[in-house]
Amino acid sequence: MNLPAGVVLHNYQIPVKGVAKKILYHISDIHLNHSDDPAAPHPILNYESWLTGWPGFAIQYKEPYALEQMKLPEEHLACLLELAGQGDAIVMTGDICDKVSNRNLSILDEALGNIQKPWLAVCGNHDLAADIPDGHHYSQIKAPVQILDLGDLILFGLDNSQRQVTAAQTEQLRQVLTRGKPVIVVMHIPIMTEENRDILLNCGDYFRLNHPDATPETLEFIDCIRQNAGKIAAVLAGHLHFLNESEIAPGLPQFVNSQSVLGNINRYEIGE
Repeated sequence: MNLPAGVVLHNYQIPVKGVAKKILYHISDIHLNHSDDPAAPHPILNYESWLTGWPGFAIQYKEPYALEQMKLPEEHLACLLELAGQGDAIVMTGDICDKVSNRNLSILDEALGNIQKPWLAVCGNHDLAADIPDGHHYSQIKAPVQILDLGDLILFGLDNSQRQVTAAQTEQLRQVLTRGKPVIVVMHIPIMTEENRDILLNCGDYFRLNHPDATPETLEFIDCIRQNAGKIAAVLAGHLHFLNESEIAPGLPQFVNSQSVLGNINRYEIGE
């Protein structure tokens, strides 16, 4: 596959019995950063200032990083969505906006309005549901739970952007699991697992769902995920700004996409 300049593609296989082969693309943390303040500077590309921002994650975690990845977020968004259009569905795991503004929503209205494939997006900690007005394509991410049925596979989108999950959200997941179809859970903040424990503890409580102050309802959700490992094909998340793969339970992978603000995108081959 010939990739556009600045795109970093990560390929994964998710074998799932009974699911016809599907290609799913995963975008996260674009951080559209336009302000509605006419006095605010335009977010033009500046190599020196960016070195103290998003590239710092790439440098710290030794990810591929090159000058060609230094594009405006809306340029990466357009490029990644065009690539993702080659798949069967698209998921976006939050922080597509760095802040919710009319200008950013206008960019998203145009970009999402052109998508020809099914898509699902969830809130991140930078684009909270309370900040998003109605009447936009992006407004659908305000729902606490979203369900995208792909026939023999269900995508279950969850708003955990404030590092908590409600009992109602967990109950909705349980109801979806009774449909007898494999489920992929899509959310912003990842779960700390045995495999990623050291790196997430080093990142700090802010970067994991099962943090010391997690509510009992949040921990119940995580237990539900583990207990239903045979029914959940994978968990997809973002937030970390670096790539991470681990198992939440035996046979249940969690894939954390790196930062799409630097052109990263995950591609999953799902099914058999």
